[in-house]
Amino acid sequence: MIAKNMEQWHKIVCERDLYICQKCNKDFDFPCYFLEDGRNAYLTGHHTKTKAAFPELRLETDIGTCLCKRCHDLVH
Repeated sequence: MIAKNMEQWHKIVCERDLYICQKCNKDFDFPCYFLEDGRNAYLTGHHTKTKAAFPELRLETDIGTCLCKRCHDLVH
């Protein structure tokens, strides 16, 4: 699936992975984790193929995985 923008990309990737960090397996599908605009305060989508190396794939959700912010920082 191709998202319309990066905000939608993050949302689709995290929804697909059921708001579970794919590295530490922590479940973030709890109302207090969500901000007023619907984004999750602790999760982000991560590109398994870097945007720098594969800019044409940056909106392709198949190359995304849901990570908590801690695990995302560790990956980078």
